Amino acid sequence: MTRERDDGPWPTLLGLLRGHRASLVAAMALAVCAAGLDLVPCALLCESAVRLFDGERGAWLPLLGGFALALLGKYLLHSFAYYLSHRAAYRVLMDTRQRLARQLAIAPLVWLQRHESGALGKLLMQDVGRIEQFIAHHLVEVTAATVAPALVFVVLLAIDWRLAAAAVATLPLAILFQAIAMRGFGPLMADYQRAVADLNGASVEYLRGMRVMKTYRQDAHSFARMREGLGRYHDLVRRVTRRTVPGWSVFMVLLNANLVLLLPLGLWLAARGEIGIAGLLLALVLGSGMLRPLFKLMRVQHEMREILACVARMQPLLALREPVARAAVAVPGHAVAFERVRFGYGAAPVLHDLSFDAPAGCMTALVGPSGAGKSTVASLLGGLVEPEGGAIRIGGVPLSSLGDAQRAAAIAVVSQDTFLFRGSLLDNLRLGRPDASDADARRALRIAQLDALVDALPDGWHTDLGEAGARLSGGERQRLAVARALLADTPVLVLDESTAFADSRTERRFLDALRDGCPGKTLIVIAHRLYTIRDAAHIVVLDAGRVAGAGEHGMLLRDCACYRRMWDAQSHDDAWTLGTRAAPNAAPARVHATLPERAHG
Repeated sequence: MTRERDDGPWPTLLGLLRGHRASLVAAMALAVCAAGLDLVPCALLCESAVRLFDGERGAWLPLLGGFALALLGKYLLHSFAYYLSHRAAYRVLMDTRQRLARQLAIAPLVWLQRHESGALGKLLMQDVGRIEQFIAHHLVEVTAATVAPALVFVVLLAIDWRLAAAAVATLPLAILFQAIAMRGFGPLMADYQRAVADLNGASVEYLRGMRVMKTYRQDAHSFARMREGLGRYHDLVRRVTRRTVPGWSVFMVLLNANLVLLLPLGLWLAARGEIGIAGLLLALVLGSGMLRPLFKLMRVQHEMREILACVARMQPLLALREPVARAAVAVPGHAVAFERVRFGYGAAPVLHDLSFDAPAGCMTALVGPSGAGKSTVASLLGGLVEPEGGAIRIGGVPLSSLGDAQRAAAIAVVSQDTFLFRGSLLDNLRLGRPDASDADARRALRIAQLDALVDALPDGWHTDLGEAGARLSGGERQRLAVARALLADTPVLVLDESTAFADSRTERRFLDALRDGCPGKTLIVIAHRLYTIRDAAHIVVLDAGRVAGAGEHGMLLRDCACYRRMWDAQSHDDAWTLGTRAAPNAAPARVHATLPERAHG
């Protein structure tokens, strides 16, 4: 069984760098050398100024030459350090995205069902992209920002220890004020992050519903969730700003205030002859900017919180381990049985001790009012969710004892929401069985009532369907998904209202072709239009997560009140369209035959 480990984000982040550590260590070493060279121009410039004022006009020219070489060396070292860090960063991004893609391939269907596709897409692209900032920039910048003040402190110690002490005297006060300002800031920042997430969600929902909003002449202010999200975000931004700006301002002032101590102390020491003019100038130039790299460290610290949050979101996927391969279980038959199955979404129960049989080799129809649990049955058979109690069997074998591969080879589920990949119709058709023959592919298309569509396409089944099958109508996309499942040739096929977008004639022809063209296949069809499944060998009526009746159409009309109510309601609705009332046992299909229908697929 797939399991997850719970490591902190730092070990995970460092683990992603494995294989690229030599390049990163070299980049950090070059950053240290560049930080050291950064002090050389300052020292040479101060010495040149002293010699110039002393009247040694020719002596300072070689120093300026050294100044230029030191600057050039510093920039070359920095450039090569960033080259190494960026090269390593892009390789880490590629390796991480490939690793995450492999993890998605081994993730169980139940795990994937718990995570939205949009969140997983953001994980692979945006969250992984944030790691680049840490590797390509922060490692080099933090190394330089840490080493540079330490080197300056050493130089000041060499000039006079009192100057070194004066240069860092304001640092404890700055840290103290920053700590006081940030005390208790965590909950406020958590509220801010939640407000940002809520506003993002409201914005996406508003944009997706733009057509509906325009239809009813509503603007963003009329969308309550958007309005409330904007108001809460604005309020929190104001509170965060009021809380952070005063402390941050004092922090910045104190870090830059050491010159107030350095200047009088340095002049006093020079007046007493304890340091020379060159030492005084060097102490003032280096000491006044000694603490400025700490600003960069504070910025990096803030950004690292976000980067580590991105890594934390990757951890559940990275921690998945490939399930232990199960030995294939012999499945003697393909009858499907639910035995006292219980399931619910959170605290809301959906199925209550559900028991029914779907005999092998024939069509079983699942019908019932909305919310009866029909689609949940399909999700359970497809492995998208797991039952909380009871057992599901295929050929008498518990479905839970089958591995993912064996389950996929035994059961194909076509849901209401279909997805097609960008590519040709044939590429999408052969997704589950790439080696299928042309004859088998044509047979699947004929059963799915798509043969006429293929003939009408400019390049036949080699026609590119566009992104998500945009070239096809909703009904055509659904039937192509059905044809794909038929071509996979699993012994059990589950259709969850897979022809909901098709017109009634197409749906009836499809179900007839499916029943006649798939002898021996166990078909479980979830349907809304009862007249399309009245000839099914077995009909199971669900109501509120329980079986309200099971049997053939005539028997259910006689003995099942729930089925009879649904049949009467559909008969009444169809008859009302014509301005007449049909008899309760009349077939709505005859009424539809007289109507000028509009094809949806």
